[in-house]
Amino acid sequence: MSRRVRIRFDERGLTEIMRLPEVRAALHNKAEEIAGRARSIAASEVDDDFASQIRVSDETRPSGRPVAKVEATREDAPDHEWGSTNTERRRVLGRAGNVQPQTIFPDRADRP
Repeated sequence: MSRRVRIRFDERGLTEIMRLPEVRAALHNKAEEIAGRARSIAASEVDDDFASQIRVSDETRPSGRPVAKVEATREDAPDHEWGSTNTERRRVLGRAGNVQPQTIFPDRADRP
């Protein structure tokens, strides 16, 4: 009779692993990759000024988890991402990161 292997995740040391320079660099590099795609989409669909205001910021959450975020800092960025009465919804950052709205906003699942 075979016995099943049980694996238990031990979180001790996870905080130290997350803070390693290699982990932070990997997060930053992935964010830069997404930002590059976002800049390309923004330049072709919005304008070069919008594309130039897409940046990567690195931070550490209160839990100690490192994060690299891709942000569009222009004032009208939310309008281009989600749409408004005067601006077409383009989802520049979402498309660049290949994030589907229904995965993070269930109430928007009916939108294309």
